[in-house]
Amino acid sequence: MIVSIKLMLGQFNFNFSDSITVLKNGQSLPLAWSGGLNYSQVSDIDYDFDGDLDLLIFDRSNDQIRLFENSFDGTNRYYKFVPNGLNLFPTDIRYRLTALDYNQDGKNDLFTYGIGGIKVYRNIGNVTDGLQFQLAKSLLYSNNWGTQLNLYVGSADIPAIVDVDLDGDIDVLTYHISGEYLQYHKNVSQETYGHSDSLIFELKNECWGGFREDVNSNSVFLNDQTSPCQGGNVPNPELKPNDTQKAHAGSTVLAIDLDGNGVKDLILGDVAYPSLNKLVNGGTVVNSNSLMISADPNFPANSTPVSMQLFPAAFWVDVDFDSKKDLLVAPNAKNVSENEASLMKYKNTSNNSSPNFVFESRSFLQEDMIEHGTGSIPVFCDIDNDGLQDLFVSNFYAYKPTLSKESRIAFYKNTGTSTNPVFTFVDNDFLNLSQISLGLRIYPTFGDLDGDGKKDLMLGLENGTLCYLKNTSTGVNPTFGTLVNNYTDNSGQVINVGQYASPQLFDLNKDSKLDLVIGKKTGELVYYENVGTSQNAIFELKNSNLGLVDVSNSTSPDGFAAPFLFSVQDTTYLFVGSMDGAIHFYDSIDGNINVGGNFRTRASDFLNLSRNIGGYSSCAITELDQDANLDLLIGQDLGGLFYLENDPNSNLGLYDQGQKEPFNIKLYPNPANEYLIVDSEKPNLHTEIYLFSISGQLVHIQEGNLDLQKLNLTNLDKGMYILRIPRLNYTSRIIKQ
Repeated sequence: MIVSIKLMLGQFNFNFSDSITVLKNGQSLPLAWSGGLNYSQVSDIDYDFDGDLDLLIFDRSNDQIRLFENSFDGTNRYYKFVPNGLNLFPTDIRYRLTALDYNQDGKNDLFTYGIGGIKVYRNIGNVTDGLQFQLAKSLLYSNNWGTQLNLYVGSADIPAIVDVDLDGDIDVLTYHISGEYLQYHKNVSQETYGHSDSLIFELKNECWGGFREDVNSNSVFLNDQTSPCQGGNVPNPELKPNDTQKAHAGSTVLAIDLDGNGVKDLILGDVAYPSLNKLVNGGTVVNSNSLMISADPNFPANSTPVSMQLFPAAFWVDVDFDSKKDLLVAPNAKNVSENEASLMKYKNTSNNSSPNFVFESRSFLQEDMIEHGTGSIPVFCDIDNDGLQDLFVSNFYAYKPTLSKESRIAFYKNTGTSTNPVFTFVDNDFLNLSQISLGLRIYPTFGDLDGDGKKDLMLGLENGTLCYLKNTSTGVNPTFGTLVNNYTDNSGQVINVGQYASPQLFDLNKDSKLDLVIGKKTGELVYYENVGTSQNAIFELKNSNLGLVDVSNSTSPDGFAAPFLFSVQDTTYLFVGSMDGAIHFYDSIDGNINVGGNFRTRASDFLNLSRNIGGYSSCAITELDQDANLDLLIGQDLGGLFYLENDPNSNLGLYDQGQKEPFNIKLYPNPANEYLIVDSEKPNLHTEIYLFSISGQLVHIQEGNLDLQKLNLTNLDKGMYILRIPRLNYTSRIIKQ
């Protein structure tokens, strides 16, 4: 498909947007462009210090963070996606994340994975400076009967971090490394200092609840008499779990009071099973370490029991603004469980002291998004020749019961106008391609290859080959002929790039014929020139390493290159998506497409979006609403899409396109009070310096030579700002005191 857009642009500057309406089943999707969810962990945090709790979702898929603002329109409360919310959080969050207030200062802190245990960040933010965190503990330790050991939590586990003994500080319930026994690590902050702001733990019970979980199943043995449960759990170092036994691969623990008796009951998930196990605590407030007296492997039995393939994890958070905490359930296992409808919601119809959970949805939040599993791939094409660009969304795969996967293409018809696009969901499996056994990551590209004025369809396949479907439409509904496998080149050889072909039809040599560029699993691009005619496309291999592009990285030999070529003011540019989520941006393409030609890298992580995207990035660009601004859709690991619109006044991605120059910029003092000095090794370089607020508002521009430039900050409010120097492609944060 040729994308040629005549625009008056100085730079490619983008803002996240939700301005384009997406309809499904007659309803607008309020979170359409939020990027999707796969394997969610749910908690809450007041990120904007406005007094209400916003929704924080950590997705285990590739350690992504999604933040949703608790918003109010004067009548109703609703969640609004915060596009750059993850930038407010530490960059080393891995495997798990929960937000809770351990020091009772009214601000939720962060508990995440530390090597072999738990890392803690303290929330030190405020209304003026915004959300900020300080490392409180790189690893929690616990006194194990006289020996200080790390408070062990496996990387696959989710522990219960909760006040077990109701003394005001946060304790930890976590499985022993054997996976059989739940350990109780008591926080003795209250006992030691009389307050809750410390994290000092002692192992008080090696068999909390008196039960044992079978190492080969999710069966629970109540009132277990094996060591260390035997004899009421005497705190004897000899009475410890048998470390030589086969260990579980993972467990999830939620500890809440389900029946209003003041002690913590348990909701357990197991790595190999789809259900949750409810254990009822038979104790009292006085004896919070008492025995579990009953087990229900089909929780909640009063409603639709949880069934999540595999490894469900339960979370207790109010997500419908009624002050009653609901139950959310999501898979904690990557790549082997649901990924399109993977966040179950059970509404709490009672209260927080004795909740009653009633099933409400299998796809909380996801049902309000464009959501297609894992590795979404957006493609624009005016498939019905009505002058409006329609939207197709392929994927790497979607979960298919049981323990299987399939790749499909969703179709969203543009039912709006030339100035007001509206995408209406039509089909989740365009042409029923998932039924043809084409493999995973079906990668579509459209173009008129036979000169009949209709866009034909070419698909890149998992096995590295291409297949072709001729557009045979005679009306407004798209129809295609028989699928032709093993598409061949001019010599009759099957075009095959190894694995996971990602094709794009584009007139690369500007001869008015569609050429073929194919991304490879290994990260390179292959170029086939159309040596036929506009009525009969014939492709000949011209360059097996186009532009010397390679988007693989040092940690993996794979790149999953996903090319998107486009033209602005008759100049060709290239975006290439990649397995690690970065979008690589290239220019110097025109006249440089032969063997040995080297495209110039303008950004190895365009807009610095790789953390948002997580993995398997892909792009599509067009001009949807005739406002002279490019529209950019970004596909990603979590199966949804981001929509960004080019905005000359945006700070997102502004001048991030270039490579860093090999000289230093010095900013001092930082933090600054009245003035900030900008110093460079190239003092005679004339350039502009921009200052943006953390919300993206341009607050100051200064022009001159980089010779100890002095920026006057006296009129700025206290807080964090973004400093950007265009010609040097330089970005840094500064703080005004």
